[in-house]
Amino acid sequence: MSRNNIDKVRKYLDESFDSSDFSDQDDSDVDPDFSLPSTRQDSSPRAGPSHTFTNTESDTSNESFEVSSSDNDDYNNANNNDDDDQWYENWEDIPDFQFDNSMSGIKLNIPDSAKKNPLQIFEMLWTREITDMVVSSTNNYGVKLTSQIRPHKKHCRAAEFKKVDAEEIYKFLAICLLSGSVKFSVIRDMFSYNPLYYHPIISRTMSGRRFEQILRCFSVEYNDPEKVNSTKYDPIKKIEPIFKKLINNFQLAYIPYECLSLDESLLLHRGRLLFRQYMRLKKARYGIKFFELCTPDGFVLNMEMYKGKREEIQVGSTSKINSLVFRILEAFLDKGHTVFMDNYYNSISLSKELLHRKTHTTGTLRSNRKGNPKCVTTKKLKSGDYIWRRQGKIYVSKWKDKRDVLAITTKYQPQLLSSKNRFGNEKKNQMKLLSIIIT
Repeated sequence: MSRNNIDKVRKYLDESFDSSDFSDQDDSDVDPDFSLPSTRQDSSPRAGPSHTFTNTESDTSNESFEVSSSDNDDYNNANNNDDDDQWYENWEDIPDFQFDNSMSGIKLNIPDSAKKNPLQIFEMLWTREITDMVVSSTNNYGVKLTSQIRPHKKHCRAAEFKKVDAEEIYKFLAICLLSGSVKFSVIRDMFSYNPLYYHPIISRTMSGRRFEQILRCFSVEYNDPEKVNSTKYDPIKKIEPIFKKLINNFQLAYIPYECLSLDESLLLHRGRLLFRQYMRLKKARYGIKFFELCTPDGFVLNMEMYKGKREEIQVGSTSKINSLVFRILEAFLDKGHTVFMDNYYNSISLSKELLHRKTHTTGTLRSNRKGNPKCVTTKKLKSGDYIWRRQGKIYVSKWKDKRDVLAITTKYQPQLLSSKNRFGNEKKNQMKLLSIIIT
């Protein structure tokens, strides 16, 4: 402040005011220490409840302020809180959660004879318990259907259901697996002797009518009578018993290494279904959507089926997507894994929460996510340019080739690398983070 301005301020403060022009209640709600100039015992100006201000009339330049220790603490705490919300352009050390690779790998005790008989490996995942569940439920449902369909003609095939056993269920599943490789227009063509459709293995394994009867009665729901009579709505109630057991067997059979992948998968289904999805970029396009947690080579560790819109109890400010990610990663948190996800899942809040659970995240990021650095998302880049910022241990970067690509990571420090195309020619600089995601 200039010397002239200081003199004007002092002159204004020293003027005497007529207290009758003001009410005694003026500013009392705003400042409890407020008093009229005529009623003040001390004519020196006040600096506030936590500051001491001294001023001498002879020399206005000798101004001194003393800040209390409590104000220093409040200021430091405010700065510490602001650090978590600020974006910086400097690197920090990546947290090393020291993932233990010694326990990773296949945990099945596979005998040497399994090389000649793959059925033994199949039975380690599809256990005898699951087979017995399918046999029991299929027989119960078959008997129920035959008792409901009335009246029957004499010697009608629908009047009696021949119960299945474990061997016949294996044959039924084998035909289903084979029909996925050999295409038929209708089911009956699999058992036809027409040269265009004839397959020697299928017709020798089971008759067409018996296959259709088992297909009609195949079930895993009727193994537990309590769940059958339950009135609770569950879209996947019919497959839930076997679904949970298979996921549990998958997790026991293989302990993953550090890197994991979370993405969606679409099971082809064009029938009538409440939660059928349309995904334009998938090969099937129409079907049942699954959220799958996999290893880099494609082994499924956990999955959740999309059941349609539903009411979910939210904990704090956690979003539905964050809740979904935590449900799927529940068995793999606090172990030091690195999860690769696309922009459907990634966000600043999710990366922060997973860091507290000793889990790194890496992947693409949507530009309209809450908490994104505006200096990165709004920056106009030329081809080959990149920009990045850091908040805490989270790095957000943008690189442009033909279009902008926004990425987020807590595992890698973004930097540019030289790369070559398929012809061996050196390309423009490519971000290290994006090259890791692509490969």
